[in-house]
Amino acid sequence: MKTLLNDLHLYELILLFLGVFLFLILSAGLVYYILKKEEIKKLLLFFPIPILMIGYPSVKEITISSDKIAFSKYQEEYIQNPNDTITKQRLEELTEKLEERANTPEDIIQISKAKLLLGNAKEAIEYADKAIKIEQKRSGSDGGETLMADTSTGDINTPTKQSKTTNKAIQLKQLARVQNMENDNLDTAALKAKIRSIKVDDELKGTKNIIVKRKTLERLRDQ
Repeated sequence: MKTLLNDLHLYELILLFLGVFLFLILSAGLVYYILKKEEIKKLLLFFPIPILMIGYPSVKEITISSDKIAFSKYQEEYIQNPNDTITKQRLEELTEKLEERANTPEDIIQISKAKLLLGNAKEAIEYADKAIKIEQKRSGSDGGETLMADTSTGDINTPTKQSKTTNKAIQLKQLARVQNMENDNLDTAALKAKIRSIKVDDELKGTKNIIVKRKTLERLRDQ
């Protein structure tokens, strides 16, 4: 049920619950008709309606779950081979398809990661910020987390206490800022030092490597 609430749109949830409600009413009516030994053919004609109402959101949920699995798969494949245009195209399609249904901090983090892998650092930051805000609301106020901001650069340093999801969001923001750095104001040594200073979870090490390779190539092209 929790997954349904997370992945389905409001109208799909309403359709699902109304379908279940109508099915229960029809089932009760069927039992009543049988006990009263009355004609049930007309009542049976209405049963396909709640079945379709329940079936549509259920099929949609199965499709979303399948897309999420493929989404993670293509992220990893792209990290392994960022020159694969087919993988990149499929990742772009799934990112666009799933971002409108990303409601939980965990799902939003994955969208942020995909945006960064695809080179859209600005949107990666926007989604990371969104994940942090939702995580803070979910945990209550600031969730007991202390976010330490560098007011001179706008960077957010590693908090003294934070959730795993918030930690990933902050790491993605830091990587996205590196992606956005102007090459004219950054030599190769400074770039490497900047990236080395960013500590990431194991899940984001591949993403970090992509940023390193991308910025290094950009720097070499500009020289």
